Amino acid sequence: MKNKIDLKNYICNVPFTSLEIHNNVCFVCCPSWLPNKVELNEIPLKDVYNSEPIVDIRNSILDGSFKYCNKEMCPYLSKLINYGTTSGPITLKSDSNINSAIITNNTPGYLVMNFDRTCNYKCPSCRVDLIVENSEGIKRVEKTIEDIDRYYSQHVKTLYITGSGDPFVSVGFRNYLRNFNPKKYPNLKSIHLHTNASMWNKEMWDSMPNIHQYVHTCEISIDAGTKETYENKTRLGGNWENLLNNLKFISTLPISVKTSFVVQDTNYAEMQTFYNLMYSIFDKKVNVFFGKITNWGTFSEGEFKIKKVWDENHPEHQLFKKEFNKIWKNKNLFHNLYEFIDTTNKTLI
Repeated sequence: MKNKIDLKNYICNVPFTSLEIHNNVCFVCCPSWLPNKVELNEIPLKDVYNSEPIVDIRNSILDGSFKYCNKEMCPYLSKLINYGTTSGPITLKSDSNINSAIITNNTPGYLVMNFDRTCNYKCPSCRVDLIVENSEGIKRVEKTIEDIDRYYSQHVKTLYITGSGDPFVSVGFRNYLRNFNPKKYPNLKSIHLHTNASMWNKEMWDSMPNIHQYVHTCEISIDAGTKETYENKTRLGGNWENLLNNLKFISTLPISVKTSFVVQDTNYAEMQTFYNLMYSIFDKKVNVFFGKITNWGTFSEGEFKIKKVWDENHPEHQLFKKEFNKIWKNKNLFHNLYEFIDTTNKTLI
């Protein structure tokens, strides 16, 4: 049974601190968690962060409605609503310094660069076909980077590259990282890399010396615990041995690692295998994330019903719950599956 939580007592700082820039649209949180977007053909990038739609989102946090947030997909809201426990960006309003004064006069400290979908894989949970930017697309990516340098670089503290494709495969992002100029980012504290790790080897890393001092964290999207599932179900075009070799190299770097696993019908039975493998490679500096699959337009309604094994109407739902309840207490594990924890033993650790 869910706890009776009054969201008016809580606040999430993400819409007050973050900006996600996609191709032609912007968000102030993960689109799966807060899907409201701002069209860049209507509001220019330099004005988007304090535009009316984003101010409205911030007000929805301050008034406690959280009306634009997906309370099932957001792991922080899910944890709060199901357990009454705050974590991450959600705190008690009484403990927060966020107020109405910064609703309309703000600059993003956390900038997510999601405007290049180039990737060397065609993962079914993300896309139907292989996506690689052509010369015009690369120019667009470079122009957006120039705009970021012009309008946001002086204030940003964290750069996130990238949740839309792969930073090492993208020509625009790869060149940006190889030629990174710290002088343009005087307040920068960190660069967070989100990658499939297929090209993150020593040679690639050594070609980007200017970012080393900033890369303290990364996320590696994998979605499988075995070679068969990785190469044939979740990472079409992937090479399992190459992945493991690169993960072992990354484990030697002074970087905290998040490895992510999109839970679906083809891989849920490997959640425990995946966790054990990640912990065997990275030990205590890994945080393993399990998240519900999202339909980014790659599945028909019927196909998505088959994929979302966490739906109580799915024929394998009880098997999924059994697998999840084997692991959810493990250390360094994060998820948005709180409603599926065995209610007879809900002690958090």
